Amino acid sequence: MVFQIVTLFPERYRYFLESGLPSRGLKKALLELRFRQLRHFADPKRGGRVDDLPYGGGPGMVLEVGPIHRALGSFPEKHPVVLFTPRGQRLNQKMVRSFSELPGITLVSGYFEGVDERVAEHLVDYQISIGDFVLNSGDAAALCFLESVMRLLPGFMGSSQSHIEESHETEGMLEYPQYTRPPEYQGWQVPPVLLSGDHGKIAHWRKESSDRISRGILLE
Repeated sequence: MVFQIVTLFPERYRYFLESGLPSRGLKKALLELRFRQLRHFADPKRGGRVDDLPYGGGPGMVLEVGPIHRALGSFPEKHPVVLFTPRGQRLNQKMVRSFSELPGITLVSGYFEGVDERVAEHLVDYQISIGDFVLNSGDAAALCFLESVMRLLPGFMGSSQSHIEESHETEGMLEYPQYTRPPEYQGWQVPPVLLSGDHGKIAHWRKESSDRISRGILLE
């Protein structure tokens, strides 16, 4: 899958891509990332600036439409464009799965006070929010998006079954609790059913636990 990213800070993605599963995914050619440094597409007459004061007054600076338009046009392939914004549709697992089935996607990170509205009106296909809070830039949102989509690509995770019983894989459902060795630590016990070897009872416990958590009821 191809990820094309318009950003002021390509270096923010470096450590993410050089470690863990993203690094392995790149080595296995499961994904390709293309970056466009937004300042490279500034109007030369503007001295490399990509933002300006908002019309009508107010605090902060607004990203200009021109540099974003030119950056998007520089990519060798056209893919659906996502703009990260607090006004966007709340990202969920169903959306993540649909994005993971695309051959590629282009991400636009916003900064400062926001992005010229003409970007949303004319240049993007999706406006996405990762939650009801404000970030300093869209790069953090883009990294969350990348991680959520990449992990669903075939061959990306160690096991193809890793995401089958996860939280939100079924809408409204959260995953059951997980335990590992040792079976007892400082008096804190692993539920005996998980040590029983009875797969039927274990499956029942997991389903019951998932149902309780999803309903917001604490496990006893």
